[in-house]
Amino acid sequence: MNIYGIYNKIHLKTNSTAFMTRLTLILLCLIAGISTSFAQQNGSVKGLVTDTLNKQNLTNAVVSVLRAKDSVLVKFTRTNTEGNFNLPNLSAGKYIVMVTYPSYADYIDIISVTEGSITDLGKVPVITKATLLQEVIVKQTIGSIRMKGDTTEYKADSFKVSANADVQELLRKMPGIQVNSKGEITAQGERVQKVLVDGEEFFSDDPAVVTKNLRADAVDKVQSFDKKSDQAVFTGIDDGQKIKTLNLTLKEDKKKGYFGKAEAGGDFDKYGYGKLLANSFKGKRKISGYLTTDNTKFESLNWNENQNYGGNSNMTTEMTDDGGIMMWSSGDEFSWGTGFPRSITGGLHFSNKWNKDKHNSNNTYQFNQLDVSGINSNKTQNILPGADLISTSIQNQASSRKRNKLTSTYEWQIDSSSSLKITARGSIVNSNSASNYFGRTINSDSILLNQSNRLTSTVDENKTMNSTIFYRKRFKKAGRTISWNNEINYNDRADDGFLTADNTFYDAFGNLVRRDLVDQQKTNKQIATTINSTINYTEPLWKNTFLVLNYKLSVSRNDAERNTFAKNAANNKYENLVDTLSNHFIFNTTGHNGSVNIRYNVKKFNFSIGTGLGTVNYRLNDLVKKTDRNVIFNNFIPAVTFNYTPKQQRRFNFSYNGSTRNPSLSQIQPIIDNIDPLNLTIGNPNLKQSFVHQFNLGGSDYKVLKSRRISFNVNFSKTENAISNSSFVDNQGRRINQAINVAGNYSLSGRVGYGFEIIPSFNVGLDIGPRINQFANRVNGIDNITKNRSTDFSINMGYWGDKWINFYAYGSAVRNNSTTSIRPDISTKFWSYNAYANLQFKLKKIKTYIDFDLNANIYEKTAVFADQRDVYIVNASARKVISKNDQWEIKASVNDLFNQNLGINRNASSNFITETTNQTIQRYFLFSLIWNFSKNGKPNEGF
Repeated sequence: MNIYGIYNKIHLKTNSTAFMTRLTLILLCLIAGISTSFAQQNGSVKGLVTDTLNKQNLTNAVVSVLRAKDSVLVKFTRTNTEGNFNLPNLSAGKYIVMVTYPSYADYIDIISVTEGSITDLGKVPVITKATLLQEVIVKQTIGSIRMKGDTTEYKADSFKVSANADVQELLRKMPGIQVNSKGEITAQGERVQKVLVDGEEFFSDDPAVVTKNLRADAVDKVQSFDKKSDQAVFTGIDDGQKIKTLNLTLKEDKKKGYFGKAEAGGDFDKYGYGKLLANSFKGKRKISGYLTTDNTKFESLNWNENQNYGGNSNMTTEMTDDGGIMMWSSGDEFSWGTGFPRSITGGLHFSNKWNKDKHNSNNTYQFNQLDVSGINSNKTQNILPGADLISTSIQNQASSRKRNKLTSTYEWQIDSSSSLKITARGSIVNSNSASNYFGRTINSDSILLNQSNRLTSTVDENKTMNSTIFYRKRFKKAGRTISWNNEINYNDRADDGFLTADNTFYDAFGNLVRRDLVDQQKTNKQIATTINSTINYTEPLWKNTFLVLNYKLSVSRNDAERNTFAKNAANNKYENLVDTLSNHFIFNTTGHNGSVNIRYNVKKFNFSIGTGLGTVNYRLNDLVKKTDRNVIFNNFIPAVTFNYTPKQQRRFNFSYNGSTRNPSLSQIQPIIDNIDPLNLTIGNPNLKQSFVHQFNLGGSDYKVLKSRRISFNVNFSKTENAISNSSFVDNQGRRINQAINVAGNYSLSGRVGYGFEIIPSFNVGLDIGPRINQFANRVNGIDNITKNRSTDFSINMGYWGDKWINFYAYGSAVRNNSTTSIRPDISTKFWSYNAYANLQFKLKKIKTYIDFDLNANIYEKTAVFADQRDVYIVNASARKVISKNDQWEIKASVNDLFNQNLGINRNASSNFITETTNQTIQRYFLFSLIWNFSKNGKPNEGF
């Protein structure tokens, strides 16, 4: 306020006395002082309005402040030439800030102003109305969601989670994202295949790994988007291959420090486990380690933690014929099984990036020991022309495996246009196993046909080494690139085992006609080397059109020797070579494959068409019989893909792939093995290649704010000259198998899904999936057609909010129908039901969390399987945080509360219907103590 200017105006107009002038001046000064005094108690708002897309600040943009409770305009201003604005003298309270500018979408935010404070909004991003359909900003007091193109961004702090919560719990609360009991994530109706942290792998890119072992309070934002393939990003050519990806951006104060946990539990009797996990990270450097022991489940570290704390050592990279890059991660014999497990695992992991991320090193050592014992039983209905055979068996087995494994990866970003990646893996696995098997077969009149009682044991050592070199170069001309991938694999395996068997055979009246006693030693040695080299070149032809050339050379050598020795009665030693069960082969393979693809890419759709041609040469040298065999197959691989995206979050796709499938060496000339004398295989030197036609059609539409999804897909495949099986079963139940070519194999399946939100945070999904497949084979010289039809009905619903209760439920009902042409009078029909439910109670005031899980599997009885198999597995746990800093927890849990776990699996295929029951872990109680430790910024209160 200009006091002297006001005074001069009064003085000129009134021309009053000096006394009045002085009095007026004093009063005005008092008023000005009071006004200044009040202004100092108010707050102000400032910021910078910028177009982040075009990277420019906006001049003369209107910035308005409205009262939040009634939207009454309080004050407004315009930005200066640099895009800055300042709104002073705002009373304390909540306001709506609105930024408007011609041709730009309005920006709206809710702010709180306190007395004497300066609220700095920083950069206020605005976008043009032309891109309004590509970006929508929604801000709420509860949630914050931002959409740009196919990227959906969630503000993590807007979703409240419990103390020590992991990212999985955070994701469950976000609209459009579901996480099931296995840690599998679905976003916008699609399966999430990769999770990144700050755009990079965090020990692993496996979704369950990162989300289970990263704390929710470390995350700033969650971004969901469709990630292009690495080759598409590198070449700039959209190949239509996209995977649903989540990117977790961390808070700045969480990017250095350490975290981990120590956990132990037991029932003071039979079951127990212990676990120590630790992670340390500083910038790009990450160090982790773990040590566990467990006899409550196979995944002692569990799949999530094993990959997280041990590095992703099972990741494989391969260049496909059309120039794409395929990456996958696989488990191994140490992460699954049936029976009662006891495991010890340990590992160390170190990774680092340096020199502006030009160099990246990732190194992992793992130790695994898994001991398993258990009993399994099997019942199989074998449908034959005019009769049925019923086979039953029971097997008691035990095994022990130990593995030492080392994996190292080095990546060098040579410059902005080229990179080199080198990977080396090596492992030694020592194992031994023993099995006691008893089986018998009866006919439809319940007459015994055969019986087998055998003991087997094996000691095995397996050494493997693998290395890859992957080089990529991008040229100055956009779209011109070259990639080269070379892989070398080496395997040295040797095992020594024993077989003792008593096999008896009976005639149609149940009379013993033959008895075979077997007492043999078996030794196997195998050394295999494989080299694969692939080169890929892309060239722009004209605008939006590209040429992709690919060539692959494969060379392999396999030296396999198998010897069987019978016992010498004179000295009781295994030294008599059994010629019919012994052999020594050298198997060489050379393959050449080349392909040409044309790709066309524009904004809303991309299209590609191409074909591949190649040859593969099998050369078999039998060192025992002094014979050679040479087989050559030609390969033809056509492909067409089309992807259409009319608008963001809506897409349609179609693809066709044709491929040849060559018979394997074992199908042409198998190696005879008498471990199971009731099932023997012979070769077929006249086998032809099969050709597979594969069609896929799909589409989806998703609305994030409404949590509404619609999706469908149809898959059809047909195989010409399909390689199938011919089996001959004699009147004593012995089976001889041989690979043959057949016609008529096809498969058709589809699925339609619809998901919607009933109320905020309460979602429901409905899906239906019909399937039909036809399979041809030959049984006792008669051509047989098996048709399997099924329809899967499923429903899921869940509520994840900030209330004291959360739940998720899934249920499916599958109608199965199987028929065979050799026995049209038999039709196997049954329903199978599966359900999963999770119920959580959050008693936040006393920091107590209660969980219930239900897994239900129900198999309807049939004529062969007369028992109605109903399995209800209920797990429950109660967890309480017992320290002020939320680091210590106690937990009580029960597995399989009603002792229902039966390990049942039923399957109908070809002319077989099989039900297997595996001995498995049932009810046990555990009491656990957990210590969560971390040092990565200020801890989250969690409530």
